[in-house]
Amino acid sequence: MIIKDKIWNKIVIDDDLIEQIIKDKDFQRLKDVSQFGIFKHCFLFDIEFSRFEHSVGVYYLLKKFGAKKDECIAGLLHDISHGAFSHVLDLIFINDGNEEFADSILYEKISNSHIGKILKENGYNLDKIINNQKHIILDQELPDIAADRIDYTLRDPLGMNIQLAKKIISSLKIVKGEFVFNNSFVANLFAQQYYVLNNEFWSSAFWTVNHKILAQIIKHSIEKDYIKKEDLFSLDDHQITKIIEGKKDKEISRLIKKMKNLDYHKIEIVGKGEEYDYCWKKKNRFVNPKILINRRVKKLSDINLKWKLKLEYFKKHPYFEYKVKLK
Repeated sequence: MIIKDKIWNKIVIDDDLIEQIIKDKDFQRLKDVSQFGIFKHCFLFDIEFSRFEHSVGVYYLLKKFGAKKDECIAGLLHDISHGAFSHVLDLIFINDGNEEFADSILYEKISNSHIGKILKENGYNLDKIINNQKHIILDQELPDIAADRIDYTLRDPLGMNIQLAKKIISSLKIVKGEFVFNNSFVANLFAQQYYVLNNEFWSSAFWTVNHKILAQIIKHSIEKDYIKKEDLFSLDDHQITKIIEGKKDKEISRLIKKMKNLDYHKIEIVGKGEEYDYCWKKKNRFVNPKILINRRVKKLSDINLKWKLKLEYFKKHPYFEYKVKLK
């Protein structure tokens, strides 16, 4: 099996088990689950990417950098529990600034699926695959980098640059089971890319207002029994959208119009005590890549004072807290 990829060009799948997983309907569903958790009316870019693309990309990185088979499978499946519209559902089921709902149901989702059956039939232990804390090439706590974080950062349409992706990948190696840059300049490029994406996109007021409005639409649709909660995890973005729009509901139409008319420049962040339309806190994300210098591993903050000061600020402010007024 060969998968054409926007970032990694051509991904060759030469493993029968991996091919079985990718062809499974639950994994194929991810093709129509946007990484961003967005509604079609507010999509701003010509380039879109799905949880399917990202998951296969993470698998590619893990295999390329010599991860063991269990970790490669874990990487391939790490997003399979995402519901329609991805992290928008966190606002419905958690609503505390975290983005971990999909992770909390990952084991249950796989163990009850046909993919879980395939893995068991091939002698794999789900606990060792899903709950293995030693999968550090796949995932690490911030501010460290890992395959998941690398792929979604380079794949993001605001920062997508294939030449930059090639430069970054050629500057990475595994040292003691972790990703390490062999070039401080490229490490800084990656960190700055992540910083810009966090501020201008992932944690921006504009994008989070979009998520808030879409969460309102989904909540209303559940209350009206247009969809059930379980539909969000068996159907994809397009299927849920078709159901919701087909109801011709006045409240949904009002919210969709609000989303369509949302202007980046007409969102005002207000101070304490002022009237606001939406408020929330959003996880602040930052990275501090490790770099191999003269055979010693250092962090970017060890050699870059500006980055050290930024990290100190982020550590004191782990969340963006917003109150916004729509003009």
